[in-house]
Amino acid sequence: MSLEATMIVLDNSAHSLNGDFPPSRLQAQSDSVFRIFGAKCRAHPENEVGLMVMGGKGSEVLVTLTTDEGKIGSALHGLKPAGESDLATGIQVAQLALKHRQNKNQRQRIVVFVCSPVKDSQASLVKIGKKLKKNNVALDIVSFGTPDIDLSIPSLPSSSSSAAPAPTPETNDTKLAALVEATSSSDNSHFLSVEPGPALLSERVGSSAILRSADAGGDADMGGMGGGGGGAADEYGVDPNLDPELAMALRMSLEEERARQAASSAAASTSAAAQLEPVPEGVSTQITDPTPATEPKGAELTGAVLPTSSETMRQGPPENTAEVDMMSGGAGGDDDEDEDLKRALALSQGLDEGDDVEMGAAGGLDDTVDDEDDDIARAIALSMQDAEAEEKKPSAEGQ
Repeated sequence: MSLEATMIVLDNSAHSLNGDFPPSRLQAQSDSVFRIFGAKCRAHPENEVGLMVMGGKGSEVLVTLTTDEGKIGSALHGLKPAGESDLATGIQVAQLALKHRQNKNQRQRIVVFVCSPVKDSQASLVKIGKKLKKNNVALDIVSFGTPDIDLSIPSLPSSSSSAAPAPTPETNDTKLAALVEATSSSDNSHFLSVEPGPALLSERVGSSAILRSADAGGDADMGGMGGGGGGAADEYGVDPNLDPELAMALRMSLEEERARQAASSAAASTSAAAQLEPVPEGVSTQITDPTPATEPKGAELTGAVLPTSSETMRQGPPENTAEVDMMSGGAGGDDDEDEDLKRALALSQGLDEGDDVEMGAAGGLDDTVDDEDDDIARAIALSMQDAEAEEKKPSAEGQ
């Protein structure tokens, strides 16, 4: 990752009022400044950017090297186009500003925007380029809005020069390309010519080699690579040579995510296979067939026609009652005796009915039928004895 100090030189001459690069050439340069500033500061936290102009009254430094974007914005806000631009003087002032940088470990770079005709000759520009190369200063030039007009000074015709070849025309692009070529060392300098079109100037600058090298973390020498950009990024978009720790962390994270996805897919396939396995013998029968546990208890007992204790008890009392009636009728039919017999029968029948209900609630079991019959028989016998005693009592009194 390159540690770099960059000086941006703007062309604020009267030509910057032209609107072929919307909204104007000067505003297009301002937008590009913010893009360059962001790319340089992202490339390294200690990178610094300065701003100056080369038009109007003369070359002037607006903002010295700084990491504060607010200062850059304030300087651009009050910028006014006027006068003519002086490319040679602007480059020399920018070089002087970089020479006085506080961090001497920063590499030096100058980014120049040119939107007006260059009056300096190609030879003088080449001389300046060699001086920049000697001082290890990289140079990026963005030429836009200047047609290919021959800017060379015509020479007077002479008889001796009639056979000589015509000199090569000097245009803005040829002069600036020669300047960049003279400055470049290990392809650390770039030249970009932009024509009016649908794309913005800042977009063209951002997609060029000027910022591709900064986004990739700088170049191997002088903070830039000619045309190709910085080191090769891996599949994660990070150059392992520039940030090996980040590349390793991304690689490990991706491998863990792939392992997690593989484990989840394997678990899903295993569960699906388990659902399709055959059911062991007996499991389906236990699930589908009805079991005795689902049937109400005592269903077979209640459904069978068996004599209950109530029927047995009901068969006994009528016979005994008839005998008692016969005996009481033969004895004379006293009202008191009849009432006593009726009370005894009612008592015995009430006891039988209660026992019948309890036995029915117990599910029809007749384990205590014999005991109950004995009790009934004993009650009837006692009532008969009482009746006999009552019969004997009046007869004794009569005697």
